[in-house]
Amino acid sequence: MGGYYEGDDHSGYRERRALPVLNIPTSVIVAGLVIWSALSLGAWWLVDPVLSWISGAAGPLADTGAGLAKWFGLGEEATALRDAANIEGLLGWAGGSIHFLVKTVVLLVWVAGLIALIAIPAVLRRGQRRQ
Repeated sequence: MGGYYEGDDHSGYRERRALPVLNIPTSVIVAGLVIWSALSLGAWWLVDPVLSWISGAAGPLADTGAGLAKWFGLGEEATALRDAANIEGLLGWAGGSIHFLVKTVVLLVWVAGLIALIAIPAVLRRGQRRQ
């Protein structure tokens, strides 16, 4: 009753048609690695200026907050809190740790992307074999 289909061996199974193999040229992978590395290097170089800007802006921002609190009638309490918190000292103390952590994260993200870009062709080939 069933009709005859091309590739049908009359046992209920059809042969799979070969799917085209997706080959990514090596030059595309290398270009991706170069672009990924350039982006990561840019992020690496931006860590120092951004952290410097944050630490430099902390004092004036704390003064602005104290001035705003003074405008609402809480000036003495806000000034005492700002002085007790010692924002500049706190950022100077934590700056080295933050610098180390941020640069480590940039490095780990770069390595993860590098591994992913190198593994893409193998993963795609493996996926093609399963189908």
